Amino acid sequence: MPTQTNPAVNYEVRGAGYTAGGLAATSSAKTVGLPTNTQFVSLEAHNAGSSATVVQFAINPWISVLKTQDAGASWTDYSENAQDDDASTDVTMSSQDTLANGDALFVGCAVPIRGLAVDVDAVNGTSSLMTGDYWDGSAWSDITETDGTASGGAALAQDASITWTEPSDWESKTLRTIIETEKSWDGTFAGTGQVFNTPLYWVRFKVSVALDSSTTLNSIHPLNRSIRYGAIVVGGQPWKQMSRRGLGGFGSIEYLTDTGTADLVANAGTGLNTVG
Repeated sequence: MPTQTNPAVNYEVRGAGYTAGGLAATSSAKTVGLPTNTQFVSLEAHNAGSSATVVQFAINPWISVLKTQDAGASWTDYSENAQDDDASTDVTMSSQDTLANGDALFVGCAVPIRGLAVDVDAVNGTSSLMTGDYWDGSAWSDITETDGTASGGAALAQDASITWTEPSDWESKTLRTIIETEKSWDGTFAGTGQVFNTPLYWVRFKVSVALDSSTTLNSIHPLNRSIRYGAIVVGGQPWKQMSRRGLGGFGSIEYLTDTGTADLVANAGTGLNTVG
């Protein structure tokens, strides 16, 4: 049987994110995306500041990010743009309208998550409330989120997290099954491909008033369902694991210190995912 350890070949190795050197870790959780085609991740903590002794971390699951502006007749898949940490690729929310007018953003994950870390590129300045619903097995229910991106009554007005408490009745279903069960978009739904036919835990985001015509997001990363983080001792041995990026795998790293500051060296490699 093959054993999943280090890849037999790393065709490319580089740091996670688009920042040279280590990631500046503080006692507040941050996230960073994994490079395209990542198969292997190594994490090491260096340069302790203040009294930091460990860097805490989680390797977060991949999320599927889908948008419709015509009641499901057409879809834009922003999963890659949301998690590649490339400033030149955005999640476009320009003129995103209300659910009643057929617009919604869907975020799905293979496991439940406790929220999303959102990096806004071009902010929304229109007063509009953004709310999320989860699938409870038979209908969409309010997920009762706290939207940190809101400012002055406008959603997506600043970089922040959207968080919630994991619902006990949240069910994993395919988006196709959900839409066909709900029937509100019956006759217009035209989603095709693996992402629409993979059971995921979905959140549907809707706005109360159409957003600005130039609203864009640099990234959307999930927040791990648990804050029982793994830990790396500053100056100690690195943590290494096969971590395949993509649907059904991983998408980002969540990290913070126990106290004070430190640098997290996050290296990602691409290559074969098994050795004999």
